[in-house]
Amino acid sequence: MKEKKHNTGLNVPDGYFDNFEDRMMLKVMEESLPKSNGFKVPEGYFEQFEVSAQLTNEITPQPAVISIFRKKTLLYISGVAASLLLIISLINTKDDNLSMDSLSAESVEAYINGDIADIDTYDVMAMLNEEDLESISLHSEVVSEENLEAYLIENLDETSLLIE
Repeated sequence: MKEKKHNTGLNVPDGYFDNFEDRMMLKVMEESLPKSNGFKVPEGYFEQFEVSAQLTNEITPQPAVISIFRKKTLLYISGVAASLLLIISLINTKDDNLSMDSLSAESVEAYINGDIADIDTYDVMAMLNEEDLESISLHSEVVSEENLEAYLIENLDETSLLIE
């Protein structure tokens, strides 16, 4: 069977539905807005306003502003304070003669090992000359043989010895 097309003779213009939504929203918005805003300014309002503003300025003159802190006084005060600080710091200096002899080896070692100073062995070796290196005396026996043997027996296992 052939399909019959029902033709009423009415045609929609080309591109009618392309912008139909925009046109519809514009029409709805125009109808919902009031024709006037409802606010009215009384006649002669701005003429009276200018006159009243001029009258208040003439009646109450602006007082003179006097600054409490002027630039010159602030400069003088800061100069005096700086000179007093300089004098006090010069007077209170003590003649503390700090030397390497007043430092203990333990405090220097704690300073280096405590991650306060970022110094490693190579940095220390670079600072020492040959005379300093010769004057350093190392104890020949830091750990006794008995203590070393006991440590190795307790902490080493056979697998690590075989691997090495």
